[in-house]
Amino acid sequence: MGILSPMSEDTIWEQIEPAAGAFDVVGDVHGCMDALRRLADTLGYDAEFKHPSRKLAFVGDLINRGPDSADVLRTVIGLVDSGDAYAVLGNHDDTLRRFLNGEEMHLKGDMAATVASIDTQPDHMAFRERVHKFLNTRPLILSLDEDRLLVVHAGIEGGMRERRDAVTRNFILNGEAIGKSPEGKTLRRDWAREYHGSAFIAHGHTPVPRAEIRFNTANVDTGAVRGGFLTALQWPEQTTLSVPSGYSWHRPEKSENQSP
Repeated sequence: MGILSPMSEDTIWEQIEPAAGAFDVVGDVHGCMDALRRLADTLGYDAEFKHPSRKLAFVGDLINRGPDSADVLRTVIGLVDSGDAYAVLGNHDDTLRRFLNGEEMHLKGDMAATVASIDTQPDHMAFRERVHKFLNTRPLILSLDEDRLLVVHAGIEGGMRERRDAVTRNFILNGEAIGKSPEGKTLRRDWAREYHGSAFIAHGHTPVPRAEIRFNTANVDTGAVRGGFLTALQWPEQTTLSVPSGYSWHRPEKSENQSP
């Protein structure tokens, strides 16, 4: 484990892993366990998601919408606990974290299904506590490969690593909403166009049809849960690899506890 910088009692601001290394940064999984298995296999990982010279890193949003949130959680928690992977907090993960911390909320839709999937596990009490601990110790920012690579969920701009306030935290988890499309889709400011930092930023959150490396950033959320692809950024190669998800979630007309 590298250096952890706390923001508050239940939030880690940044995790720094200073050693040089090779990583595969995986986009928003959203419960698509089958796609995760196939992506890892294509990347050269074994059946236990281990690789002789590389590690997985996840941009968050492990849960919700897809069919296997509990299985994804169990897998990623095991890999992180054994030191074979890293994961930052996503906005969906943060909602579950706050619920498990006792925040009062009325769960509906996919978040309710995720909690139910946890509570129907054979070891549900121990597993719920394990998930709770895991989410409370996920960083918002992950620094890898001697600070050459930063992994965040939605995005990060210059100076944000030092600010450590609620507004910055919200930007890292959700980006900046600037309105709605005619179809009701949330539109977000393209912060990457204005990014000029030296560290490469790998992120997800806003689905794109294909991963594209631009302005020293890569968005690796290619809509796995929406019938798209699950994508990984290969580092330090700065190439991407994708597999079709084989799953398509359809947004209900009205939902709660949902966000992109």
